[in-house]
Amino acid sequence: MKQSPWVLVGTVFLVMIGLSLVAPILPLYAREFGVSRTAAGGLISSFAFARLIFDFAGGPIVDRVGSRRIMVGGALVLSVASVVAALAPSYQILLFSRFVEGAGSAAFATAAMHYLIVTTDVTQRGRVMARFQMGLVGGITIGPVVGGYASELGDFTTPFWIYAGIGLIIAAVAWRYIDDVPPTGATIREVYGAAGRLAKRPAFLALMFVTFGLFFMRGGINITLIPLFGSEELGLGADQIGTVLAGAAFMNLLIVNPGGWVVDNVGRKPVLLVGLVVTAPIIAVYGWTTSYLTLLLVGLAYGLVTSLAALPPPTMAGDLAPPGATGAAVGLYRVAGDLGLVIGPLALGAIVEDGSFRLGFAVAAAVLIVGAVLTAVFIPETRHGDQASDAVLTGDDRNVDPPV
Repeated sequence: MKQSPWVLVGTVFLVMIGLSLVAPILPLYAREFGVSRTAAGGLISSFAFARLIFDFAGGPIVDRVGSRRIMVGGALVLSVASVVAALAPSYQILLFSRFVEGAGSAAFATAAMHYLIVTTDVTQRGRVMARFQMGLVGGITIGPVVGGYASELGDFTTPFWIYAGIGLIIAAVAWRYIDDVPPTGATIREVYGAAGRLAKRPAFLALMFVTFGLFFMRGGINITLIPLFGSEELGLGADQIGTVLAGAAFMNLLIVNPGGWVVDNVGRKPVLLVGLVVTAPIIAVYGWTTSYLTLLLVGLAYGLVTSLAALPPPTMAGDLAPPGATGAAVGLYRVAGDLGLVIGPLALGAIVEDGSFRLGFAVAAAVLIVGAVLTAVFIPETRHGDQASDAVLTGDDRNVDPPV
């Protein structure tokens, strides 16, 4: 790519700051409209539902329209939706704005990942996707802190105004500094046909399950089990629980860049297998911790190994994508991830309803073990970029991405 991938990573970082800076105040803002706690939770669900819809539809659309246009459009949608949220006169309008924000965020993230894949040589894809992950994790880590302080200095609408400004900056940067990738020229029918054939491949289906499992783990453990376990079983305060989660995120950031080098030079499959097999027992150990210190130490180890497990899947999604259907591959990958992010907290939360935290952690670990078995059996090594040609696109579907 002509522009440094760091430019795009910077925009992803800003998007994730914007998405997460409203996290501390969102349910509180909803309660100001006099709604129930369940309705307040609906703001999260509507956002996730919109992401799932556009994950499925948006990937092929990126193939058809081109990634830069979708990135700019997604950023502008985020900006407008944030203004609507800040000015919302009712809960219903706020709920609608969150749905639109979900669509905008999915559009931007899908297009950004597509852009990195099609403009990066397969021998460097692991390192570039590692930087993409750095942007994601870094933004998610910093955003809640910024949002919390912003709402204290202003009010509950302040983070939305900041997010609206961030959206405009992202749109301007994407338009000015990110080179356009021409669309494939395929028809919508051809692109969706390619997506359907890709979804039938055993290797890609296995990769989707692994992706589901990793996001199931992230959502279920980080959002649900650790806060509940730390508070109810260990008697920890919010600051201590936050430190455990921040420590895991820091270790994740620490390993992600060298991990990308290992993915490119050792191989996608061995790194994924090691990451899954090592992460599973560490997750199970969470349930046996008995103090703040032991929980913190396990959290640091968890952050270290989950980074290894999380790096190969997005890289492999790009490797397995047939010519002309990179967007379709990214869309399917993101559908699997967002499904895991939605189902994980609900499923593990239900399991620990009676206080069986050890069982909840064990279930999350078991999902990763199943993913490791599927990886070993069905997913080939994709580092050399020769796995995408397995007769997925045929006939009129052979519209190739531009050379890198």
